[in-house]
Amino acid sequence: MSQLSPEQAALKASITKSAAIWAVIIGLIIGGITYALNDEFAQPVRSLIGGGVFVLVAALIFIWRKKANSAAATCAKCNATFSITRSERVEKTLSSEAKETRDAQPDYSTKVTTWLEEVIETTDTYTCAKCGDSEVKVSQRTVKKDEKEEIEPAPVKEKPKAKPAPEAGVKTSTKGKPTGSTKK
Repeated sequence: MSQLSPEQAALKASITKSAAIWAVIIGLIIGGITYALNDEFAQPVRSLIGGGVFVLVAALIFIWRKKANSAAATCAKCNATFSITRSERVEKTLSSEAKETRDAQPDYSTKVTTWLEEVIETTDTYTCAKCGDSEVKVSQRTVKKDEKEEIEPAPVKEKPKAKPAPEAGVKTSTKGKPTGSTKK
């Protein structure tokens, strides 16, 4: 294979690192379980069995994850591994809309959150360094921009209106009000 570009070398290193991390994690779990379940053997034998299972599982997981992750970086036309690089990226805003949410607060104020929601279409072009074959992938994503939170104070209650004073010469009814004398 030809010399890898810096981007391709970084991709290969990232795939290898990810595969190694998963291999160690899963290998330790299965090796530890094997060690714990073999309590009928002496300590050195348990350690040897657990260690052997760890190495075997870690090796298998490493190979499996590296192959699975490398498949995405392989050219479909010429089958060259790590030869795919992104040659062009175009982002286009399809729509933009102002959004708002209102949440009532325990103190009767209102928390108002506003933002601008944009739908962005991304067009990525990937090119094989070996055969020159290219592939275009289009995706969309929604992005929140300029998010702001404000608290609207609780509404102020109006003071109750005072009852108007009775006009001079107008009697008010006392019906239903106790008068001080009681009937027996």
